[in-house]
Amino acid sequence: MERKSDTVRRLVSEGNYKKALLIAKDFRLGIGPDQRDAMSRAYECMVRPSFYSQIGINPHNAIEKGVSVLTELYGQSTSM
Repeated sequence: MERKSDTVRRLVSEGNYKKALLIAKDFRLGIGPDQRDAMSRAYECMVRPSFYSQIGINPHNAIEKGVSVLTELYGQSTSM
């Protein structure tokens, strides 16, 4: 059985950041609150970009930041 962290690593290596963020945004152990917030915000900006634009958050920048945290924690950095 594949652990969730292994699933996230596999998804990151495949470049499937949206699914990886969906899982990793709720992790607690070994992840700081700023890292968790960045991953959560990135996922939310992927699924609701117009809402975040309306409240003054640049979805593209938030996604880049969250994916950066994700790849730092769970894989090799690759371009989106």
